[in-house]
Amino acid sequence: MTTVRLRYVHSFVDRHGHARYYFRIRGQRWPLPAPGDPGFMAAYEACKARIAAGAIPPTRVMFGPGTLGWVVERFVSSDDYCRRAQETRRSDRLILDELRRHAGTGLFRDLRSRHVKAIRDHFRAAFSTSSADKAVGLLSVLWAFADEYLSLDLEANPTTGVRRIHKAMSEREPWPDEVLAAFEAHAAPELRLALALLLYTGQRRSDVVKMKWDQFDGEAIEVRQQKTGEPLIIPCHVRLKALLERAPRRSQFILVGERGSPLAPESLSMAFRRALRRAGITGYSVHGLRENAGVALADAGCDMREIMAILGHRTYAMALHYTKRADQRRRARSAIDKWEAAESGKPRNTVGSKR
Repeated sequence: MTTVRLRYVHSFVDRHGHARYYFRIRGQRWPLPAPGDPGFMAAYEACKARIAAGAIPPTRVMFGPGTLGWVVERFVSSDDYCRRAQETRRSDRLILDELRRHAGTGLFRDLRSRHVKAIRDHFRAAFSTSSADKAVGLLSVLWAFADEYLSLDLEANPTTGVRRIHKAMSEREPWPDEVLAAFEAHAAPELRLALALLLYTGQRRSDVVKMKWDQFDGEAIEVRQQKTGEPLIIPCHVRLKALLERAPRRSQFILVGERGSPLAPESLSMAFRRALRRAGITGYSVHGLRENAGVALADAGCDMREIMAILGHRTYAMALHYTKRADQRRRARSAIDKWEAAESGKPRNTVGSKR
């Protein structure tokens, strides 16, 4: 089969594992339907017509000092930006380029909440609600950067109080036991191994797909987290160790695709979604298994430092999220036990009792 590549058409995979297509030329981007959809060629030809009509500037826009585009350019060349994880920089750059194109000539110090809302709504109409919220978040980052490093007379951060519009999904929630059981019943052995790696190491998908056999010494797995750069040595849970000892070694990577090549994070997510759909389940993602690990550690009585040692968190904030929930559940159980013990032997006179 011959593959035809159309000029100016690009794509990326979003956080939900869906392919997104767009027409890009000289820093300007317009969303496109997926190739093969009925409206794709019409949308593609409309974008080409914009070029013919002179809608695309012939040269790169030069942003004057103090403009939003000028701030973006300084931010992407700063140490603050370079210290961000590679995957984060790649997704940020798509938003930052659109911020420059859409509103780059405006003076940054004149930015107010009404402008932030207008920018948010532009991203919602052109891309998605999650992109809209990310644009607001990056504007806040740019404001803090400019306030700290650039000689601009800035007032209060205009993104404060601007409502986020992306509805949180249950995809980051821990998987219930029945979902885990259904997945294992419908997944191939390779995916069951991937499930165990995600569940019993608590690592992100981008770290799990890069795990190699020489990082496993029979007792523990060495990991360097892609997002944080944090080096970890994670002792293997007994169930994970048993699976690794039985797994065939077809590559230097523990997880491989059908042809023996390493998996991309997005490919792993899509494979998990397909297995869940076969089980009739939607609304859960690979990242939720990291939540499973945190909850299980907290429920087992691990303190914050122990949870941080497994999950690789650098601050107490996320570990506290797990320990607070486990502590609340234990204290609530203890409170009910004491209540019931205090009432034992007393005459019953409670709601729902017979008179």
